[in-house]
Amino acid sequence: MRLGRLDRRVSLQRLTYTTGDFGQRVEGWTSIADVWANVDTRGGNESEKAQTEFPARKVIFTCRFRDDVGPDDRVVWNGDVYQIVTSEETHYTRKRYLKLHAILKGRQDG
Repeated sequence: MRLGRLDRRVSLQRLTYTTGDFGQRVEGWTSIADVWANVDTRGGNESEKAQTEFPARKVIFTCRFRDDVGPDDRVVWNGDVYQIVTSEETHYTRKRYLKLHAILKGRQDG
């Protein structure tokens, strides 16, 4: 993959916990990094799509390699939130690129 194909700005986020005003546990998402990525919206194959009445929107985000992103994190792109299902180093790059396979979960709040 050429660096010029990483032409979409995405935000990588991680679930964090803080303590609220009354001592309660509050969940929130914190940005890990804003990175340039290639976005492949063709995710999934035809047999997967045929087996579900409402197939999930699968997307593959490819960015420069980083070792701090995984299935517990999410990607935000154009206001849409994608839950990372799997992450993989592309087999031919020796830690140059990372593929994040994700599914659409909804819109980002506020």
